[in-house]
Formats: sequence, C-alpha cells, structure tokens
Amino acid sequence: MKTKSFVSKLNLITKALFSMTPAQREVVHQSIQALDTEISTDELIQPLFDALSQCPHCHSIHLKKWGKSGSIQRYRCKGCLKTFNNKTSTPLAKLRKSYLWEEYARCMVLKLTLREAANICHINLRTAFLWRHRFLSAQSGKNHDKLSGIIEVDEFFLAYSEKGSNTLTKQTKPRKRGGNIDKRTREGQVTVLLSIDRSNHMINPILSADTTAEIAANLAPNITENSVLCSDGSWSYVTIAKQKNCDHKRLINGKERVIDKVYHIQTVNGAIAHFKGWVNGKMKGVATKYLSNYLAWFRESNAKLNKQEILIAAYG
Repeated sequence: MKTKSFVSKLNLITKALFSMTPAQREVVHQSIQALDTEISTDELIQPLFDALSQCPHCHSIHLKKWGKSGSIQRYRCKGCLKTFNNKTSTPLAKLRKSYLWEEYARCMVLKLTLREAANICHINLRTAFLWRHRFLSAQSGKNHDKLSGIIEVDEFFLAYSEKGSNTLTKQTKPRKRGGNIDKRTREGQVTVLLSIDRSNHMINPILSADTTAEIAANLAPNITENSVLCSDGSWSYVTIAKQKNCDHKRLINGKERVIDKVYHIQTVNGAIAHFKGWVNGKMKGVATKYLSNYLAWFRESNAKLNKQEILIAAYG
C-alpha cells in the first residue's frame, strides 16, 4: 500500500474509532488480536531444546536430524543411537494434541476447573486432568525464589486428603471438604510454609514437620541477608532472623497488627486465605499427593505468568 493511501485510510479508521463506544473499541481490539499469527507450541519449545542440544538418554551433544514425525523434527544420537524429539524425557512427552496446549494453558491462567477447561478445549475429562498435572510437575517443589527487602512469613495447615483414591491408606471419619483439624495434635494435617516479599516473590514448600529445624531448612536459604523478616510470635523465626542477620518484626496476635505503619503480615495471611479458599472452594479440595502441584500453580498465578510462560515452565 502506498504511503498516501495508507495515511488516508488510517485517518478514516481513527475517526471511526473515536466515534465508537469503549465496548465497541474492545471488540475491534480483540478482532485485531485474533488476526495476529500466534507462535505454535513446537516453535515455542524448539529454542529451549536447542539451548541444551543434548541426547535425553545419554546426554551426548553429538546429534543429527533423523526425519520428521508429522511436523515434529526427530533426532538421532551418534553415541547411543537412540532417536527422540524435542519433548522426549520432559513432562510434555507423549502428550497429544499440542495445538490445544496453549488454549489449555490459558484456562490455567484463569484457574478454571477441570470440567470448564475440558469443555473449552473439547477434550476428555481424564485428558484435562493429565495435562494439568503434567504442566505443573516440572515446577512442583521448586521453591528457589530469593526473598529480600520486607519479607512476610507464616505457616498454615491443611487436612490430609486422599481425594480420588480407590484404596485409602488411612481410615478416617468422613468430614466436610477442607475439614476442621486440631493444630495441637498435628495428626491428620499437612503443614505448608508460605513466605512472600514486597516484590511479590514467593515460596511455599510443604514441611515434613512443623519444627524450627524444618522451617529453617526451607526458609533460610531463600532469604537475603540484612532483610526485614515479619512473622507472628513463633520463636522459630527468631532463630532464622539471627542466622541471616535480619531485622525481625514479631507481630503477636492481639497486641500489634502493624509496626511503624509498614511492617505487617497481612499480605502473607491474605495469600494463605486466597489459596485455602481456592483449593477448598472452587477446586472442591485436592489430594495431598498433588498438593505440591497446586502450590506450584499458585506461585505461577502469583507471578502472573501468561499462557506461553506456563508452557515454557511446563517444559522444565
């Protein structure tokens, strides 16, 4: 298109946009986005594979292309002579319908239930369940975020659950979803440590025991020295603050909620309430064996990952 013709048409479009309502302009915006050519899942993954460029079986770097399976490039290792593609030995291996993965990742951004995601992507409920946990398995248990500045921390408790299991390992009385657990006995509960700083970095490891040693092992390596640690009255955090040379603000229940108008634990308490409301409410409870996956999903949601970033994280 010639420059004069383009400018003339651009002026007409601009005038038309100004005459539209905000809702009409949003429709135009969505239509333009739909015209954009989106990068395919394989095109998104290929650079990640190229960055490693090694055999997933023997880790040799001596590879050669070995034909294609459909549109997917295959490789052969010159060392072990095994063939593979760019998803072999990753959480995405042997999953089909890769053209739907980005749409499913969008459902995860929206934190939809299995049935909602299955209906949108037109897939089986079992497939939706498999994809959810494959997309999360690479990040499950990875709590490597470095926390700095003002850091809030607290632990919370969830009832042990064997949801979906045909054979129960623990014979417990039926209870309402989420349940009421006795924190004093520590029986039938799972302890989760959640810590977040004011830059929105988060860790949420599952603790094997609610002890000072276990809390320190999971929290101390992630804290930057000379930070400010805000916690409740637990003595466990006093030890960690001294170990990391951090200023420690103890907010004891019933005495102080905010110190110096800056230091509080309301952000971490809000995150805990959000997580518990999400898993026990919208998700109708989660099995304890999958809890680390849902905590990884919560971290991704807190970091506001988009659908492509979720796929990159799923690749591992």
